[in-house]
Amino acid sequence: MSQTSSGQLRRNKATNFHPVTIPKAEFNLQHHFIFRPDKAPKDGLQAIQREGDVISRHSIAKYAPEEVPDDVDESLKIDKMFKTVARLGINEPEMVYTHLLQLSQCYEAMARSNKVIVFTDDTSVRKAFNALIYNSVRTGLVADSKSLAITGVLSITDFIMVLMMLWKFRDNLDEMKGTPLSHEDFENMDVAHMPIRRWKELLGYQGQLKPFVCIKLNESLFRAVELLSENRIHRLPVMDDVTNDCAYILTHRRILHYIWKHCALLPKPAYLNERAIDIPVGTWNGLIYATERMPLIQALDMLIDNGISGMPVVEYKTLKILDVYTRFDTVAAAFWTDIDLSVTVAEAIKRRENVSGILRDGVVTANQNATMWELVQLFVDKNVHRIFMVDEYNCLKGLVSLSDITEYIVLRPATHHQKLRNHQVHLRTVYECCEAMDRIQEEAAALTRPHTLTHSPTTRNLTSHLWLQLDLYNTFQHLGSFLSVG
Repeated sequence: MSQTSSGQLRRNKATNFHPVTIPKAEFNLQHHFIFRPDKAPKDGLQAIQREGDVISRHSIAKYAPEEVPDDVDESLKIDKMFKTVARLGINEPEMVYTHLLQLSQCYEAMARSNKVIVFTDDTSVRKAFNALIYNSVRTGLVADSKSLAITGVLSITDFIMVLMMLWKFRDNLDEMKGTPLSHEDFENMDVAHMPIRRWKELLGYQGQLKPFVCIKLNESLFRAVELLSENRIHRLPVMDDVTNDCAYILTHRRILHYIWKHCALLPKPAYLNERAIDIPVGTWNGLIYATERMPLIQALDMLIDNGISGMPVVEYKTLKILDVYTRFDTVAAAFWTDIDLSVTVAEAIKRRENVSGILRDGVVTANQNATMWELVQLFVDKNVHRIFMVDEYNCLKGLVSLSDITEYIVLRPATHHQKLRNHQVHLRTVYECCEAMDRIQEEAAALTRPHTLTHSPTTRNLTSHLWLQLDLYNTFQHLGSFLSVG
């Protein structure tokens, strides 16, 4: 290697690297998603393609020309100096959170620390519930005692149903009607000692057993929201395909926190500035609530029958919100001296305080004129499952849950976008049919002019062609009328 007059070593041809000149591509990240195609979930990419959006691919240099290392090996292939990225344009701001979750795998929303409890299906129901309570978790997984494969979920809802079943059984016996259920009675009951496998079979006979729903680590968060919504569940186990273990349990809360983490880098849809009552999001009619004097067994029936996780406790006449009672609050019954479901909701609320160090949802309210953005901020800051919408007198007017928010900002735009695409395809098909019918009419009119009707072979061929065109014309007419009706 030769030396220059300045004392620096001149790079020879073997060490000289001339980067290939490629046009610069400048992307505004406020209007595009840039991602690696091999890291995006396949089901999310398929959903994007079904919606008709275009994903383009671009080759970009790993190094800027001035940043190329001096010790570049000659054997380094030029294609290794570039990488391929994909780009998805955000043509509709409403689709921004939909696309975000379609391009995100479930493992990306995993918390840094997780606690997952697994029971074998030969564990007794009583022991399983005690384990849930003392570990301060709301859901445990059920595994087959022989294969150890995950087969189901045991939740606080099962605990409520066991308590209600025992209570109603005793209530039907005249000598026990209205008497509290002691812990000794609870432990001696067949249901309490029943294996989880038998309990699930019993629910199946009654038509109350839900299928086990889970999702894989590499599937999209968008698919997770779909499964949560379709099955009306609050917790979704995320399974590792390789080990068949549960990595963590995904919730609406975890998904909203994931969206919130990326909000600053994404355009803000216009609907976030609209009032929730105007959209509307949540429940504003037919509200379900409990009063202080309502028996606890009646409140539990309302929670189970309506498939809701909690409801407000209000004054009977004014509907002023006093507190909230949730399914998880029922675990307090396990610490009572006697399990009495005939007590009022007000009494049950007094007994649940400071139970086993379990953090419970407080009462979080918002003005009925609050915007969607204000509600999202409240959900993230307060870490609750539901927000009660009130007027200036703190009277209940509506309720917005976590599932209402996630379904509106993630699923609704995808459904609306798909319908719009289908409508555009429908209109384009009708337009093409109309053009074809006009063209056939013109050709038919030209062929039926007097000076074109002769008895030559060419005319006979044109005449047969005319009848074929007229048949096609009639076919297009029927097709056009069918499409216009559709």
